[in-house]
Amino acid sequence: MNTLKTPLTTKKYLIQKIAKVLSVISIIAALVTVTYIFVFSNNEELKLTLGVVAFFFSSMAVVLYAIAVANLPDLSLKKEFDK
Repeated sequence: MNTLKTPLTTKKYLIQKIAKVLSVISIIAALVTVTYIFVFSNNEELKLTLGVVAFFFSSMAVVLYAIAVANLPDLSLKKEFDK
């Protein structure tokens, strides 16, 4: 029996799955914002504001994706008490 935990076999927690979904939503929001800036926006102040929003969404996507793919150890105490 192979007990070695690799990134493909480690259990992903619910919060990591939520973080991955939110990271995909954030990158889509960033791409939509950037597309709106280049295609539809004529106002310079609006372009600057939307640029900041796009930067925020893309930064949030990177952080949430890093959380989603992290290999977190199991810190539950159930195994200690079952012995």
